[in-house]
Amino acid sequence: MMELQKDGTIRLEIRYEGGDAEAHKLDMAALGESLQGFSRIYAVVGHFAATGQYAKQMQALSVRTYAQEAEPKCFSVAAIMSFATNSGWFQGLLPSVITAVTAYVLHRCSGNKEEMKHLRDLLEQQYGKDQKMMERMMDTIDRLADGLRPSVRKSVVPVGSSCERIDLYAEGEKHQTIDQALKDSVMSSVDEELINEKTYSVTISEMDYERRTCKVRLVGDENDDSLDEDGLPPRISGVITDPAVELQGNLYLQAFMSQRPLDVRAKATLKDGSITRLYISDTA
Repeated sequence: MMELQKDGTIRLEIRYEGGDAEAHKLDMAALGESLQGFSRIYAVVGHFAATGQYAKQMQALSVRTYAQEAEPKCFSVAAIMSFATNSGWFQGLLPSVITAVTAYVLHRCSGNKEEMKHLRDLLEQQYGKDQKMMERMMDTIDRLADGLRPSVRKSVVPVGSSCERIDLYAEGEKHQTIDQALKDSVMSSVDEELINEKTYSVTISEMDYERRTCKVRLVGDENDDSLDEDGLPPRISGVITDPAVELQGNLYLQAFMSQRPLDVRAKATLKDGSITRLYISDTA
């Protein structure tokens, strides 16, 4: 059974196999996206395992992942997961919980429910017949997994283009393989869903008064840390249904001209866990 190191760390390895990786090289752009994805996945999952909580913002996480120099073989990145705190939620089971939740995140994003049973079995070992606590943990993990969808999509980018698969190791034991089938499932499109109205903080980068449409960038807690080619949060299409947009000097125009963030009330459509469109009804 995997155990936490005496220095409070877990040793990880992300091994890219086949394709370009056989010559100890990998496409740099694909590798960069993949490591960004794994960095967030491991940090969020590690924070949950240490505290029992789901935190979205990187600065709020109590776990950090660090790359280390690796021995030459295929193409691999050695890493360590370092814990700033451990509340004892999964005392003695931390490495096992991390690998199980990581697998759950990957397979929930791919829609493979059969691979999700191991995590529930592990939680039953921890909480026994306390079904209330079990359901609370599973609900938190489901929200965590859904929030990590963009990071999962980044992590699998090299598969099929620069390598044949990615093997994940913890404490020297392989615990997960990401192959073309898993990547295709993760990357496949799903129908958009509409979520209830809430407050978003946005910057408006483009406006069309005739059509009442705009382009916005999310700022604050709703931004999932993904960036476009210009190093900015990606632009999202918006439809402004608020009649105030027709008034001279309205708040939308002021925000557009000044490029300052504006809090708005909006419904959002989601696709693959990411916001694709905002229907803006009012300012907040």
